Amino acid sequence: MTRFIATFYSQYGAVQFLKYARDNHIDCKLAPVPRVLSSSCGTCAHFMSNDWKTGFVMKDLETIYKASDNGYERVFTNEESP
Repeated sequence: MTRFIATFYSQYGAVQFLKYARDNHIDCKLAPVPRVLSSSCGTCAHFMSNDWKTGFVMKDLETIYKASDNGYERVFTNEESP
């Protein structure tokens, strides 16, 4: 399992992602965005998965990063900002 961090354009998007993750048995928690990453709303979702593609689709999803001991690697950026 790999740890990913999703950032959002709004708090609503973060809460909707958490609900989606729980409904789909994805280990997830909300937390403040790490300082080295930027985010519009300041809240991110830390989740564990084999793949960053969880099936969650919403305009409020901003970016997904793969977390490692060496930092963060951007794996997805939403081209359709709200």
